[in-house]
Amino acid sequence: MNFSNFFSYIQETPWYFQFLSPVVDEIDNHTKLLDIGTGSGKLLQLAVSEKNVNAIGIDTNESMLKEATKKVQNTGIKLLKIEAADTYPFNDNSFDVITICNVLFNLNQQAVDHILTESVRLLKDQGRIIVLTPTGKGNFFTLTKSYFSLKNLSIYIWFYATRNRAGPWTDKKQLIAFSENHKLNYKQKIILKGFTQVETLTK
Repeated sequence: MNFSNFFSYIQETPWYFQFLSPVVDEIDNHTKLLDIGTGSGKLLQLAVSEKNVNAIGIDTNESMLKEATKKVQNTGIKLLKIEAADTYPFNDNSFDVITICNVLFNLNQQAVDHILTESVRLLKDQGRIIVLTPTGKGNFFTLTKSYFSLKNLSIYIWFYATRNRAGPWTDKKQLIAFSENHKLNYKQKIILKGFTQVETLTK
């Protein structure tokens, strides 16, 4: 099993559904959605199933996109491989919602700025950028008390693999500064017993 297969497996666990559900809740029915860093496609699968969106997923990883293809076949979702530094191949003001899940905290500042700047360009007026990241907060005992089951064992891997990068991302609060600089409205919601945050930027 390669990493893409393993990540796709993790996305089918109960805790990962709880991880993504608050993002899906923020998406209106029948909107046009772009998922940046779509990975193996679970968010797109849920968004189309629950909100009947018109969706496109982009990613730099071809192996991940192959996994996404399995999840979203026969849904009408489009998947596209991109290069990280390229301008995204869409017109200005094209999307109602742009989702960026479990991505930004892993990237350097230049890559973060590129994704966010492109997102603002592509967003329609009154549109929203929804960013989901781990907080890097919490501990083993809270995690066990809240989520322990044989089906959720991968949450421990996720927690320990992400917290060193997620903590500094949370502490920097850079989406607040980005929102102020680009005249966007900012909202934050802490979810998953404090282990995760959803940050929403509205144009």
